[in-house]
Amino acid sequence: MMTGMGRRAAAAAAAALWAYGVSAGIDNSGLLPPILPDSQVKLEKLSAGATASPDWVKSLIIVEANPATASADGTLAGLTGLLDHLAETGVNGLWLTPVNAGRHYTNHGVHTINAALTGESKPELQWQALRKFVEQAHKRNIRVFFDVISWGVNKEAPLYGEKPEWFGGFHKVYNGWLWKWDNPELNEWFASRLVEWLVMTGADGFRCDCGPRYAGYAPYRTARRRLSELGRKVVFISEHASERRETFDFDQLAFCVAGRTFKNGKMLIEKNIVDVIRSGDGLGNVDVETPGGRERFYTFTLSCHDNKSYMAQGDPIRFGYQALFSPFIPVWYLGEEWNNADPGKAPELWMYASKIDWKRIDANRPFYELIKRMIRIRRSYPEIFEYFPANHRDSNICKVKTDRPELLQPYARFRNGTAVLIVPNDGEKEERFCVTLPFEAAGLFRDRRYRIVDLLNGQELAVGRNAVFDVRIPAGSLGVFLAEPEMP
Repeated sequence: MMTGMGRRAAAAAAAALWAYGVSAGIDNSGLLPPILPDSQVKLEKLSAGATASPDWVKSLIIVEANPATASADGTLAGLTGLLDHLAETGVNGLWLTPVNAGRHYTNHGVHTINAALTGESKPELQWQALRKFVEQAHKRNIRVFFDVISWGVNKEAPLYGEKPEWFGGFHKVYNGWLWKWDNPELNEWFASRLVEWLVMTGADGFRCDCGPRYAGYAPYRTARRRLSELGRKVVFISEHASERRETFDFDQLAFCVAGRTFKNGKMLIEKNIVDVIRSGDGLGNVDVETPGGRERFYTFTLSCHDNKSYMAQGDPIRFGYQALFSPFIPVWYLGEEWNNADPGKAPELWMYASKIDWKRIDANRPFYELIKRMIRIRRSYPEIFEYFPANHRDSNICKVKTDRPELLQPYARFRNGTAVLIVPNDGEKEERFCVTLPFEAAGLFRDRRYRIVDLLNGQELAVGRNAVFDVRIPAGSLGVFLAEPEMP
């Protein structure tokens, strides 16, 4: 059921769609960066001690999905529609919840495959099914990240009886046996299985559940180095905030410090987005108490399987302002982009248990089309939105001044004399904004004439040397404006 906030946000999206003239049927699949062979991928390491990440990390927009609830038949083979949807949306990263035998996040181990998902009972055919799925995703220029579990295995897992020395106790909440990570044999086995997984499937990396909390860094780092020796250039995503240590490329829950976890749904609305990035506030890690924000890549996760409801709730500001236009890698759970039905109030119904209702796309079409238009803008200006310096605090973002200081802080993303300005209207009514170009902060050229374009509808708003321009923005939405210098 849509909440009052969700209804207001949906109405705002529809109003914005009408006001900006955003047409239906936007298809972003042609804007996805092509997937190249590993031999043509460059590893980028911009500072000592950093993880050498594939160059394609900069372009990632990631959606999480449970194959059992995203497809009509609950199988990987039935996910062709999902892949087509992601490509149309402009998403090029798919994080799949666990595909191992057992009970999802309490499964039987990384060496097993869920027969129901693959439709196969023999292990060799199960791996082939995974590879076929990855190949289908790659044909659409979508990268695939499998979820691996590091806390242990389900209490019914055969491996517990086969290798009891690998386990150190029982976890009541997880209802399973905890791995004993000080066992060298376990570390070697686990690392070897990760290598085997990516070699056999051709996938692009892992989302490491609970990482680095239980397993630490060692088994993942061992697997990564071996994969590199084999020519595989992949990504390892930790769940919790990490020190990276040449192991993880970035963290799923970037806003996480020792003893505290921030709700990402409104993190960059409740706190000033530019101040957060410049100070590293909330971007800590689990290993130290000091503020973080000094690594290269951070994510903004709107919602994930641990949520019990979507975080954006059909709100263009929460989605665009925080995830799509900020200097973060956007991550959200499938359905956030059209406000799929929430799973319900029962405590056992986590997000991954919610059946994806594909029919709701048409019901929420205005919001979905607006999100696709925003993604199209991000994809159309990679020199601005895919710029990630060695230190996240040095991101190309600055504050933008308007005559509405009581409203949410506008900001600009900029590079090489061009800027994209993000101006939200979180007020209760449509507002006229007088926007001042941030010449000094964004490195714009004082001696050049600038052309101002509303990127949501393509309308030219102003041309000249004026430092300000006026625009009207519907309540509950945001304006996205290009400031580009005229050719001399």
